[in-house]
Amino acid sequence: MKKVFFVLVVAILFLVACNAEDSKEKTKENNATSEVSKVPESEPTGEEQEDLEDVNVDTEDKSESDSLINAEKVEEILTDYGMSEDDKIVSVSVEGGEIKAVIELAPSELISIEDSAIVTYSSVSDELLTHKGWEQLTIEFRNVGTVSMNRSEKETNEFDMDYFPSAVIEEKLNS
Repeated sequence: MKKVFFVLVVAILFLVACNAEDSKEKTKENNATSEVSKVPESEPTGEEQEDLEDVNVDTEDKSESDSLINAEKVEEILTDYGMSEDDKIVSVSVEGGEIKAVIELAPSELISIEDSAIVTYSSVSDELLTHKGWEQLTIEFRNVGTVSMNRSEKETNEFDMDYFPSAVIEEKLNS
């Protein structure tokens, strides 16, 4: 009985040792592969450098966030970022650096209509802050209130993204 137990323990230790050794080999193999895949980059030639600069300029020119905002784009952002299926856009305009929108929010069983207005304004303004061409965002929520904030009231988070604080939005909605 002791011999069987001893053989069993030795077999288990042998298997554990083999498995540990196999893992070490795989780790060494992965490290070797990682080192091989690191190929030093060469400096681009004069022509290649010009091509790279052209690509960068084209990309920057086509950047959505650098484009000036218009009423059509605002309506698209409202639809994509801030409204549920049953909400309705009554009007949208962009005049003299001010975005004005009137929205009719549908009641929700999950959150109050006031909270829905705050979430909508916050979501929409987060996206609009990535676009140029406006200084004031005013959204009237029918049967709830109006929130109007100047671009200069924005804050920036640790990810370097601009936003309007929800507490300030709530305060302005309730005033």
